[in-house]
Amino acid sequence: MSQATSSPHGLLARAEQIAGEFELSPEHVAKIARHFVQHMKDGLRSHGATQMPSYVTTMPTGTEKGLFLAVDLGGTNCRVCSVDLHGDSTYTLVQSKHSIPRELMVNSSHQPLFKFVAERVGDFLKKQHDVEPARDKRRGGEEANREGHLKLGFTFSFTYENESLSRGTMIQWDKGWDIPSALGRDPCEMLQTAIDELGLSVHVSALASDSVGTLMARSYTSTTKSSTLIGAIFGTGTNAAYVERMSNLTKLQSRPEFRSHGPDSIMIMNTEWGAFDEEMKALPTTIYDDLLDENSVNQKSQMLEKRISGLYLGELLRLVICQLLETGLLNMQLDADSPLMRAYAVDSSFLTLLAKDPTKSLNDAIRHISDTLRARQVSWEDARAFHLIAESIARRASRLSGAAIAAIIIQSERLDPATSRSVSKSSTPKLVEVAHREKRDNLDHPTDTAADVWHFINHLLRKLLRRLGLRRSNRPKNIPTPAPEVADSEVWEESVIDIGVDGSLFEFYPTFEENIRGALRDIPEIGIEGEKRVTMGLARDGSGVGAALIAQSIE
Repeated sequence: MSQATSSPHGLLARAEQIAGEFELSPEHVAKIARHFVQHMKDGLRSHGATQMPSYVTTMPTGTEKGLFLAVDLGGTNCRVCSVDLHGDSTYTLVQSKHSIPRELMVNSSHQPLFKFVAERVGDFLKKQHDVEPARDKRRGGEEANREGHLKLGFTFSFTYENESLSRGTMIQWDKGWDIPSALGRDPCEMLQTAIDELGLSVHVSALASDSVGTLMARSYTSTTKSSTLIGAIFGTGTNAAYVERMSNLTKLQSRPEFRSHGPDSIMIMNTEWGAFDEEMKALPTTIYDDLLDENSVNQKSQMLEKRISGLYLGELLRLVICQLLETGLLNMQLDADSPLMRAYAVDSSFLTLLAKDPTKSLNDAIRHISDTLRARQVSWEDARAFHLIAESIARRASRLSGAAIAAIIIQSERLDPATSRSVSKSSTPKLVEVAHREKRDNLDHPTDTAADVWHFINHLLRKLLRRLGLRRSNRPKNIPTPAPEVADSEVWEESVIDIGVDGSLFEFYPTFEENIRGALRDIPEIGIEGEKRVTMGLARDGSGVGAALIAQSIE
C-alpha cells in the first residue's frame, strides 16, 4: 500500500494543527477539576456507578503479618500471587501471570472466565506451595467450614458495588470486556464457586478494586509520617481510590452500622473516575475521540477513561494516522498486514517509544515506526508528525489525570493545615525536604529548627498575599504553570500529600508525572505551593499486596 508524496510542510502543518486539538489550557484543566469535585460530592450523597464505598475503614500501618493469596483480574491479564507480609513495611511476593483469552473476555457466560482463573489458582498452589486439590469437591453455593483455608483477596478491576468487604454486585464491564451473565452477580461468589468446583482449600475472603489495593499497598510500604491519600492506576485502564471522611458519606447513613461514627472515622472510596462526566459537560473532545467512542463496545460510557487509559491512547493515535493516510499526507508505505489497518492493534507502548526519542534526527522514532507498523520508506517528516501527535495525546491524558487527582486533593481538604494534621500517622511535626521531579520517597531529612520556623512563617506569608490577590500570574493563556526553579522544597512532614501509583503509563512514559504536576500547578485551589506538598511513588504489586492486606484484616 503506497501513499502519494506531498509537501512536508503540509504534513507538519496538519500534524501541528491536530496536536493543538489535544491541548488543554490551564483554565480548562481547572474547570475539569472543579466539575470532578462536584461529581465526587454528588456521589457521596447518592448511589450510582462512581464513588463506591469499599468498606475498608482502616489504613495499614506496616505492622501487618501473614501469608495470603491474591488474584488480580483486569485489563488483559490474570495474576495469581502469594504475599508474605513481614510486619515491618516489607513483604515477599511470588506470582504467576497469565494472558486472558479474548473469547473469555467477550462471552455470554461468566463461567468459562472464572473456571480459567480458578484453574490458574490451582496450578499456582501446586507449583509454589505443593498443595493438591481436596478429594471432596464442594459445589458452589453450599455452606462449608473454611477454617484453615488460605485466605484470598480478589482484586477485580471492573465496576462493581461493594456490599461488604467480601461481597459485591457487578455493575458494568469496561476496557473492552463484555460478559452479560456476570452483571448483577457477586464477583467473590463467582470465583468461589469455580474454586470449590476444583476442590481447592481457598476462601475468597476479600474484594477490592485495583485502586483500593494500590492505596493499601502504598500505605503499608510508605515510611512517611503522613497517611497516604490516593491510590491511582494509569495502565490499561485508569481508576483511583482515596481516603474520605465518614461524615461526608451521607448515602450510607441509613444503614445502622454507619449511623454513628467518630470524627476521625474514614472510608476508602473507589471513585471509578473513568466514568466521570459522561455527560461531557467539562471533558474535551475531538473528532478522533468521537470516532473511538462510536466504535467502542461501551458507547457514551467511560468517557474519562477513553481519554486517559493505555487501552485507548494507541487507538487514538491509530485513528489520527489513518486519517493522514487517507488524505495522502504521509510519505511512508505500509505492508498489507500493518497494525494500522486493525482496530486496537497499536499499543500505548508505541507512544512511549516515540517519546523516548528527543533527538532532532528522530532515527529511533523512524526505526520504531518501521518495525511496529510494518512501514517502509518512513521519512523524517513522517516521524516528526507521529512524534507531535503522539506527544499531544499523551500530554492531554496526563493533564486530565492531574485534574482528576486535583479534584481528590481538593475534596480531601488536606491542603488545610488543620485537616492534614488530623490524618497524619504521627503527632510530632517535622520539616522535611521533598523531591518533586524524581520518584523519591525518602522524607527523613530534618532541617535546622530556626530555619524550620522561618520557612513556615514565609509559607504563611506567601499564602496570605495570594489570598489578598497581591500575587498574580501574567502567563499566556495556554501555557501551563512552569515548575519551580528549585526541584526540592521543604514542607511539614504531616502536610505531605502522598499518592501511590501503579500502571505502565506512569512508570514508563517519560513526562507523565511531570505533566500531572503541571496540571496541579494550573489549578488555583492547589497552585505551586500545593503541588510542592505532593509526593508520588510507584506502588509496585499494588493490586496483589493490597488485596492481601484487605484479606488480612478480615477475621
